[in-house]
Amino acid sequence: MFRRSLTVTFASTALLLGACTSSTLGLGDSPTVSPALASLSPAAGTPSVDPKTSIALMFTMSMMTGMEMLVVVHEGTVTGAQVAGRSVWSTDRKTMTFTPSSSLKDKVTYVVHLSPSLRGSNGTMINMTGGSSMGGQSVTSGMMGAAAGGMMNGLLGPGMMGTGWQASDGTYGMVFTFTTA
Repeated sequence: MFRRSLTVTFASTALLLGACTSSTLGLGDSPTVSPALASLSPAAGTPSVDPKTSIALMFTMSMMTGMEMLVVVHEGTVTGAQVAGRSVWSTDRKTMTFTPSSSLKDKVTYVVHLSPSLRGSNGTMINMTGGSSMGGQSVTSGMMGAAAGGMMNGLLGPGMMGTGWQASDGTYGMVFTFTTA
């Protein structure tokens, strides 16, 4: 009798652990594979983008909760003003859509900045290497104002280049630019 209840307990525990584990990963996501950016719309380098557009980022796997805080849209350059807006994830957490609070300005370059600390639902850090083939550029300390303190003239602000924005190789993520019509 003791043996049977022990077996049921182990089976119940395995079922519960399996349910908890599978709920954190997206369907088909590996526990060891790193996520990567699969596509970006508007694509990097696109001219004449409708100022009323939303920005969509599709990843190769489900992303961890809270990662929308590590994707920032700037006006002009990577150190430019942060564009206010709202980020929403698809139900599978593979696509994030950023909708600006108001229309973007006409004939202005915008920068979509991805932190190197973005993580997949399995906890692994994003692999940025494929981003350069989509027109992405690694953000160097020189782009951040290295001569005057390293990060935005030594100042940190909400959503700016503080914690979570500097990779172990010294870069500050990757940027993709587009220009509005």
